[in-house]
Amino acid sequence: MRVVFLGTPDFAVPTLNALNEKYEVVAVVCQPDKAKNRKGETIFGAVKQRAIELNIPLFQFNKIREEGVQILKDLAPDIMITCAYGQILSQEILDIPKYGILNVHGSLLPKYRGSAPIQWSLINGEEKTGITIMKTALGMDTGDIVSKREIIIEDDMYLQELYNALKIMGANLLIDTIDEYVSGKIVPVPQNEAEATKCRMITKEDAKIDFFAPNKDIRNRIRGLGYGYFLYNNEPVKVYKAQLCLDSGKQGEILSHTKEGVKIACGSGSVIFTELQMPGKKRMDAKDFINGVKLSGEVL
Repeated sequence: MRVVFLGTPDFAVPTLNALNEKYEVVAVVCQPDKAKNRKGETIFGAVKQRAIELNIPLFQFNKIREEGVQILKDLAPDIMITCAYGQILSQEILDIPKYGILNVHGSLLPKYRGSAPIQWSLINGEEKTGITIMKTALGMDTGDIVSKREIIIEDDMYLQELYNALKIMGANLLIDTIDEYVSGKIVPVPQNEAEATKCRMITKEDAKIDFFAPNKDIRNRIRGLGYGYFLYNNEPVKVYKAQLCLDSGKQGEILSHTKEGVKIACGSGSVIFTELQMPGKKRMDAKDFINGVKLSGEVL
């Protein structure tokens, strides 16, 4: 079966690998290069790098709906797979493959349509999430559901752990799904619009800690973003791990700074930051952090 794969970040690499092992991946499509290193050299995205390693023909379109239609038609794919690609496809593109286009999405649709579903599931304190394989439609993650697989979100799970688990789950579920879908054994089910939720893109401002919020919400935000930050003497201090504490005080007050962590009062209770980083310094656990910095007073 001829497959065209569309994806860009490392989340999509396991899916590309799995497809390449089982099917004929005739082309890979990813977003144009954007990042550069300190030397001004272009940094390839993870999918692009993997496609080069696998010697698979690669395409990068600024606007796939304008530049990619004829190329995709000429490739004559039986099916197309998208996974964190990053561009909206037109109906003309959706109609190209014989079996349509399947998308690997990092949530249990119809919850968390849109970008950053993994981050928002953690930020919102969800107890479970998963992968949905859906048939791509014109709307934002509105297509019929082909298959789902759940994962329990453990309390000590932060963004990278959940991200890594889901990218492997997505690849496995897709491979378990494709043949049954193509053979007609799976009938896609429309999403329940009444249960649909959307999530927006993450911004840098989302990482700013609001100490008027409950301590659990602050910890969940750090879990979901992989970090947070507060201002101390007008300098941003990044935090990567947090624990909950019942001790209270004025919001933003530093209650203690010991080798166990920096304890700061919140809207309810307090949080203990156990991994921190000052500007221009390395990320440290609290035991090492306290040797160089002693925080006191209040933070913003």
